[in-house]
Amino acid sequence: MRRARTLLAIVATIAVGALPAAPALAVSPGPTLSVNGSADHHAISPDIYGMNFASGGLAKQLDLPVDRWGGNTTDTYNWKIGSSNTGNDYYFENIPDCFDAPTYTCDDGPKYGYRAFVRKDESVGADTLMTVPMMGWVAKDGKANHPFTCGYSRSVFENQKSFDPYDKDCGNGEEVGGGLVPSQPSRDGMQINASFDGEWVKKLQSLYGSAADGGVRLYELGNEPALWNSTHRDMHPAPETYDELWQKSRDYGSAVKAADPTAKVLGFSEWGWPNYFCSAADHVENGCSASSPDRANHGGTALVEWFLQKLRAYQQTHGTRLLDYLDLHYYAQGGDSTDVTRSLWDPNYTDPSWIGEKIRLIPRMKQWVAQDYPGTKISLSEYNLSVGDAMTNALIQADVLGIFAREGLDLATRWPMGNDGNLIADAFRIYRNYDGNGSKFGDTWVRSASGNQAKLAVYGARRSGDGAYTILVINKTSNALESPLNLSGISPKGQAQVWRWTGGAIQHASNRTVPAAGFTAIYPARSLTLYVIPA
Repeated sequence: MRRARTLLAIVATIAVGALPAAPALAVSPGPTLSVNGSADHHAISPDIYGMNFASGGLAKQLDLPVDRWGGNTTDTYNWKIGSSNTGNDYYFENIPDCFDAPTYTCDDGPKYGYRAFVRKDESVGADTLMTVPMMGWVAKDGKANHPFTCGYSRSVFENQKSFDPYDKDCGNGEEVGGGLVPSQPSRDGMQINASFDGEWVKKLQSLYGSAADGGVRLYELGNEPALWNSTHRDMHPAPETYDELWQKSRDYGSAVKAADPTAKVLGFSEWGWPNYFCSAADHVENGCSASSPDRANHGGTALVEWFLQKLRAYQQTHGTRLLDYLDLHYYAQGGDSTDVTRSLWDPNYTDPSWIGEKIRLIPRMKQWVAQDYPGTKISLSEYNLSVGDAMTNALIQADVLGIFAREGLDLATRWPMGNDGNLIADAFRIYRNYDGNGSKFGDTWVRSASGNQAKLAVYGARRSGDGAYTILVINKTSNALESPLNLSGISPKGQAQVWRWTGGAIQHASNRTVPAAGFTAIYPARSLTLYVIPA
């Protein structure tokens, strides 16, 4: 018995002695960060934190500033009956608003989705950005149940590649032997003109007041016109041209402004890089240059610049500004890392996708406006830069919002994608509600710089409500980084709050003393760290 106890003690001693020491946290030296509270001041527009079709719960959490009703179907939306056409997203079918999850029935009669959308925004204090159709055709009906009216019916075109498994009469408009089925817009569409949108704006005013009185504040003219002959080839089979884009923007924009002079209008709203410069009639799949046919017929001037010049000339002649925001859509076209955000601003960064050029999107937009239509704001009403796993995408999104603040973008509404993952909301929360009690990132930009933004980004702002400085540090790497944060133009008073995100909920870390000259800190791998420094 004694021998057993002795042996047990020896084994226990060996076991304890053999336990390895906990490994020290591997930390690499990081770039120097600096924030100067007395330099580079400009107001940060709250509208850069917007979304498309945000849920009411998330919108309330984030105090969402702008919520966009947009996308492909809005270009065919018939507000009078509450119906839209799905285009090539899904078999070119006219679907009523009432045919929606979870029941997919219209037993309770007509439903007007746009009204529910505006009411939701009103309930959470968000401004609505409403896309108004500009293509010239909208859904002509909205049957309560199958069979739906569609652009390419089996009864007319039997030999199509694919048919809707839930509505076997509706095809995809592609012939079995190759090529496209001939289009006839009147099969599923109703022709409209600018008065259709003017009447809608007046209806919205009657329901919710004018923009100045808290009603719908923002209107977007159409959605990605250069894709009409693809996305909506059933109703608009011909490619959009320079002249069509201008004439419709002029007419529909005038109708919106006439109906509500206090509303703001967004326009151009092209989908991506080649169609910023050439029209669909230039067949950009073959390239875009000053010698492309439609562009050449307009002096070789890039489409966006020509468009802005026309608007400027119109205002000089008529005394009316038709466009308040130059709006673009922008999606990551390639890449697999957080570097994709550099295409938004970096003049030395060549986009890794098929574009293969130095995009510097926001400075380029500012340059266009300054040269061709001064006083116009800039917006991205559809954007998404997700290229990786959920955590990478959240870091990208946090970086994007910081870039928007630094570069002076006026409005942005993010479009959700299937590859986003489940952490994107956290990237918004770090700016809009980091503590769960509605506390926000600052609203006045202050100079912030990193010795290597590809590794460690820093974004600083002063909060007007209490004078606090909010400084967000984003570690994009897979290593913990130790970096000095040099401060100037800031007089810290008391301890700073530290909030940190490493993939879970945003946590309140230990407060820290902040010397006036700054401090050195360790930033965990793939993390967000927010300092809130009382002034």
